[in-house]
Amino acid sequence: MSVLALVDCNNFFVSCERVFRPGLERRPVVVLSSNDGCVISRSEEAKALGIGMGVPFFEVRALCVENRVEAISANHELYADLSRRVAAVLRRHAPDVEGYSIDESFLTFPPDGDPLARARALRAEVARWTGVPVSVGLGPSKALAKLASDKAKKAGGVLSLLEAGARERVLAATPVEQVWGIARRSAERLAAHGARTAADFAALDDALLRKTLGVGGLRLAQELRGLSVLAHSSVAPPRQSVTVSRSFGRAVGALGSLESAAAAFAARAAERARRHGLRAGALSVFVGWREDGRVLSDALSERLPPTDRTPDLVRAAKALIGRLFVEGRSYRKAGVVLGALEAAETPQAELFDDGAERRARRLEKTVDGLNAALGPGTLSFGGDRLARAWAPRSERRSPCWTTRWEDLPRVR
Repeated sequence: MSVLALVDCNNFFVSCERVFRPGLERRPVVVLSSNDGCVISRSEEAKALGIGMGVPFFEVRALCVENRVEAISANHELYADLSRRVAAVLRRHAPDVEGYSIDESFLTFPPDGDPLARARALRAEVARWTGVPVSVGLGPSKALAKLASDKAKKAGGVLSLLEAGARERVLAATPVEQVWGIARRSAERLAAHGARTAADFAALDDALLRKTLGVGGLRLAQELRGLSVLAHSSVAPPRQSVTVSRSFGRAVGALGSLESAAAAFAARAAERARRHGLRAGALSVFVGWREDGRVLSDALSERLPPTDRTPDLVRAAKALIGRLFVEGRSYRKAGVVLGALEAAETPQAELFDDGAERRARRLEKTVDGLNAALGPGTLSFGGDRLARAWAPRSERRSPCWTTRWEDLPRVR
């Protein structure tokens, strides 16, 4: 029987902050979204105070002040780097690692050895090398491994549902709405058929499951029965688009500032496309603003000769912004979307090639490498750093401890 594991970084964004600020341990902590708008990560202590996920910060600000909750602006550069470091440790323990999200990965353990001992060793090594606490769930299928990892947080960090008896007990004690992939409306439809627990759901007739939740619901029930039917892949599915967007820290009314935002977003999107070996055959730009109490938006698209070149995409994005811009309007958000993606093949050299294309490729490779090593935006093309009135508010952001020289922690 194959052994699948789901490794989940506990309260990941908060845990990343605690790695470099140990004084936050055992204190209520929340991490806030772009512009410090909503709560996107909570420590267990903050959850105990009743602070909900996704709640607007202004609604809980008084509660946070009263209970001395540490509120921190999101530092996605730090979180992405620690996620990569966690993944590097996981790859030393399993031949197949499938990144499910920034803080979760599915692993396939080799058939030899004790999977529980392997999971405990993995958990200890991740903590030792990254400082990030993780929970590990084991099961014969993805859905059971996911359920085990959720329960492992309160069971010492590692839980196995490989044995039938353990599965039966956990499924019977799990409300159906807590099953991975079961949304509120699906739970309501299942309740009409008497399925209120995960065990009830798994025991339903296959024909009824297909009729109620479709093929996806049937496969999920089969997974809970111990059958591995959801595909495992260490290769991410091909991207359909690349999007970079931001809500502005303050309203933007000048064309130059809006063009600066579009240039920065297009450069970042181009970098992501190159990292995935893709080039774009279309580019879209959108903007958002408020008017008479309503949230409005507008967008324009353009077909392009397939390209992953930053100057080409920046030029196209700025041209579209120029066409969208309306004098006197206060813009609150903008974004760039690359579409019609295809694999970027090595271009064939032209007969009278003067070397300009090769030099440009080397330059972009150098810029991408430095930005990957030292943090996004370390090097940028002229123009996207100008007039950064659009930059999001991050008044409570911590340093980029692992990706920027100036932010490296100093030890005395």
